[in-house]
Amino acid sequence: MGNERGKYVIPRPRNLYNFGVALFVAVGSLCYGYASSISAALIGQPSWYAYMGLTPGTPHTNAILGAINGTYAAGGAFGCVFNMWSSEKFGRKRSIQLGCCISIVGAAIMTGSVNIPMFIVSRFIMGFGIGILVTLVPLYQSEVSPAESRGLMVGLHGVLIGFSYSLTGFITYGCYFAPYGQFQWRFPLAIQLIPTSTLLLGSLWLPYSPRWLLTQNRTQEAWTTTRRLHASASDPEDAYAHAEFRQMQSQIAFERTHNAVGTLAQARLAFKQSSFRKRLGLGFLVQFGNQCTGALVINNYNAQLFAGLGVKGGTPLLLLGFFNLLTVPGNLFNGLFIDRFGRRRFVMTACIGIIVCLCGEAAMTAQFVEKNSSNRVGLGFGVFFIFAFPMVIRSFGMSFSIMGQFVATVILLEAAPTAFQTIGYGFWIILICLTAIYGVLVYIFLPETKGMTLEDISVLFGDPVEISFEQAMSKQQEGRGTVGGKKEDGIELVEGVGGNV
Repeated sequence: MGNERGKYVIPRPRNLYNFGVALFVAVGSLCYGYASSISAALIGQPSWYAYMGLTPGTPHTNAILGAINGTYAAGGAFGCVFNMWSSEKFGRKRSIQLGCCISIVGAAIMTGSVNIPMFIVSRFIMGFGIGILVTLVPLYQSEVSPAESRGLMVGLHGVLIGFSYSLTGFITYGCYFAPYGQFQWRFPLAIQLIPTSTLLLGSLWLPYSPRWLLTQNRTQEAWTTTRRLHASASDPEDAYAHAEFRQMQSQIAFERTHNAVGTLAQARLAFKQSSFRKRLGLGFLVQFGNQCTGALVINNYNAQLFAGLGVKGGTPLLLLGFFNLLTVPGNLFNGLFIDRFGRRRFVMTACIGIIVCLCGEAAMTAQFVEKNSSNRVGLGFGVFFIFAFPMVIRSFGMSFSIMGQFVATVILLEAAPTAFQTIGYGFWIILICLTAIYGVLVYIFLPETKGMTLEDISVLFGDPVEISFEQAMSKQQEGRGTVGGKKEDGIELVEGVGGNV
């Protein structure tokens, strides 16, 4: 059955319910993308500067802009740390709901801000909530998705992030033509409440993660969810669901034997065992390295960059929308084909493309922007290279890894306004070097994980795995009975996991 599915160039979800769950929870990606890019839109609204008493282009204003973006990223890092505990204690679903509530509070305060301190505090609160969501959305998606289409499901996360980034630009561009005043920037801020409220309300109907349910001894509920997620007309006996359920049970029983269940136990083992340290390091590297390519730097300071390249008025906001809209087909292509071509190949190809774009941007900045040139062709190529710039890219490990994204974001977004003003194109050179180093590290250290279940990925790092998916499927098809326990109502019960149903 698994081999038959491998014939498709584009992976197919096992059923519409599975796809619908992964798609809806990706609304959290809209929350993250819009909240992360809204500051880029504010930079292009003169009325916001005037209301906040700021003068564009001054060192003081650049420091404030850096603080606004840096504080948001710092909140995100703290949200990731908090999520290490909450996602185990309350589960993925409840933590998503908590992240929504915190984000709603942050968005409400931000929309009603009357001064910079209030605005900065709201950005931290918003970042905290978004830090929870951006960690849990791909984690939840990966835990409810079958291995062969996990890249497609999680790829929805990137697609909706790109869409929400572009939405920021288009909404603020439309508001730019509203009567001069607070509506021009308060309305775009208020839009943040829509995706967070939608996800909060809709999450009431989302299933709990089967893996988390098993850790809570809710075996019957875990099996019902697994069977519904993986039901397929071509698999009337639910062989795939049985195999994955068997593997999850065996792995959780193994982890309990080795005291690896719970946040503190995960943290202790994560830093104690060399294979786990490698996984943490690679996860942190990927998230940190993705930001070192300069993607968020360009997005968050797009309006300033375009203005420096001779684009005036509200046009930078429109270009911001189109710039981010171009990331949608790239992320969609990534989601559709990553399970076929692999993760490493995509990342390394993206690094090469990014370096080319950054080199072009550095050259145009040095030759035309910093010399105050009126050469429209040269300035136009600067705009071109910005548009050509691609945006790429269990609970404790995921939270720790994504924390790397926010750490890099704090550093880069805090420094970018001052760096552009003081060293100019030299900042692009720094990003080129960081991207090149990142690509080399990916080539040397990052293993390929396409087509593997979350448990089977552990084998690549030398981690202990009780049973592989192939072994679980083989035992299921051979009908060899149970795995270390008993069988009730079609459920393979592992001793110590879930108890009696």
